[in-house]
Amino acid sequence: MKCELLFVGTELLLGQIVNTNASYLGENLANLGVDLYYSSVVGDNLDRIKGALQHALSRSELVVITGGLGPTFDDITREGIASAVGRELVYDPNVMAQIEEHFKRTKYQMLPMHSRQAYVISSGCQVIPNLIGSAPGLIIDYEGKWIIAMPGVPREMKKMCMDAVFPWIAEKVGNVAIKSKVIKVAGLGESAVANEINDIVESLSNPTIAFLCQPGEVTVRITAKASNSDEAFKMIDDVAKRVKDKLGDNVFGEDNQTIEQVIGNMLLSNHRTVALAESCTGGLVSDRITDISGSSDYFLGGVISYSNHLKIDLLGVSSDDLKKYGAVSATVAEQMAQGIRELVNSDYGISITGIAGPTGATAEKPVGLVYIGVASQNDAYSKEFRFVGDRTGIKRWASQSALDMLRRELLKG
Repeated sequence: MKCELLFVGTELLLGQIVNTNASYLGENLANLGVDLYYSSVVGDNLDRIKGALQHALSRSELVVITGGLGPTFDDITREGIASAVGRELVYDPNVMAQIEEHFKRTKYQMLPMHSRQAYVISSGCQVIPNLIGSAPGLIIDYEGKWIIAMPGVPREMKKMCMDAVFPWIAEKVGNVAIKSKVIKVAGLGESAVANEINDIVESLSNPTIAFLCQPGEVTVRITAKASNSDEAFKMIDDVAKRVKDKLGDNVFGEDNQTIEQVIGNMLLSNHRTVALAESCTGGLVSDRITDISGSSDYFLGGVISYSNHLKIDLLGVSSDDLKKYGAVSATVAEQMAQGIRELVNSDYGISITGIAGPTGATAEKPVGLVYIGVASQNDAYSKEFRFVGDRTGIKRWASQSALDMLRRELLKG
């Protein structure tokens, strides 16, 4: 089944609201075996809603719409659908009774404008009850194609999807499953990953491989279409093994795993502990590690050593080396890592020092220059990075790289 998504709301066009409905519907429709080819956003304008829907119907069998079903004057999705399919809106007393029950149950005041939500498409229309809000959803049969309209409020839309829409679509689609697996990679850029597995990509038509990049991490998404889930995952697993063999230790996880989760499991299974000395990241790495429940078993603590004074007095960094090499240097990074390890008696010490910008750079030390240090009982070393981006992006790059360096150190053991 070919499907298209249509999101109604001027606030979406202006970027005032993040369209989380798009990712939710995209992922779940794919899991149902729906071929999703297009996604559009249209403002609160009757003619444009009508035109966007007619265009979608010209190339898709199913159009899923969210937004514009509320009670106010700018909620005109119902009118747009009626105009696009050439049918009238009619008052449905049963829907009105559901709306009245909603306000009775929630004890909110019902206003005259709420009665607008009781109007539905005159024929070929199935009402989807709204068990959370007041605006019902609609399923419209139009010349052998379907339109599904739901409220834009995410929790209302998701409830309708789980209770009614997804089961309805599953029945229409039949025995088709589209499944995906994500392989997560650190330490390589997107182009390097693509080049490494290019022969695998070129040999495939089903499954397919796609790439997604974010600071310090590349995801390789393998997607297969089959008659059932087991068959799809078998196809995926065969390809996933080939990809992992090619990328080796650069692969750190799968699907929803984060690098901090992976590191936490490694530290626990090896009975090892870690401590952090952060400068330019301002505690971001410590925050990510402690996002994991149970991290107190392996994370002993961290220091945000922003000032040179704290680096010297607390971490034991040489004042002479600070003057000679500067705070952003390999030497200082190594001493910070060793200092925090000794201070809290951890198995590993990790340090980050750098220039996140936009100020503080020099010709010799530009914005994005970061040194990350790793210290263990037997060794202390550092690595230089040159990150590109704004302050937030550089901090994210540095935190990811620091965690990856710890992961690779743990792999040695």
